[in-house]
Amino acid sequence: MHPRQPHSPSPARGPPLGALLDLKLERQVTPSLIRWIYSCTLVLVVVSVLFGLLWVWALASWMGAAMWLAAPIVIGAGLITLLVVRVACERMISRFRQPQFPMPQPSAYRSPPRQPGHR
Repeated sequence: MHPRQPHSPSPARGPPLGALLDLKLERQVTPSLIRWIYSCTLVLVVVSVLFGLLWVWALASWMGAAMWLAAPIVIGAGLITLLVVRVACERMISRFRQPQFPMPQPSAYRSPPRQPGHR
């Protein structure tokens, strides 16, 4: 296990309200907020797709079976919305996450200086 840096904030653990009230800013609240945003978006998209499919069913019973051709469009729009929100959430999390392992310094990549006469 790697020792934690004294200045690196730890991720939010415990109640989210406790992380919001942390005056020393030792805990990060952003990953838990993004998790809530994605969860709410997932529920909203599922409900919207189900509502859209109910509309397609109602219109198909009134206008004819050709309206069922709109069902894949409704489902595809929901999947594309989820994909865009997921990518945006992952991008935001990657901006706020701290690297787990220290990055090697550029001097570690260089070879030691050579002495004259040695190959």
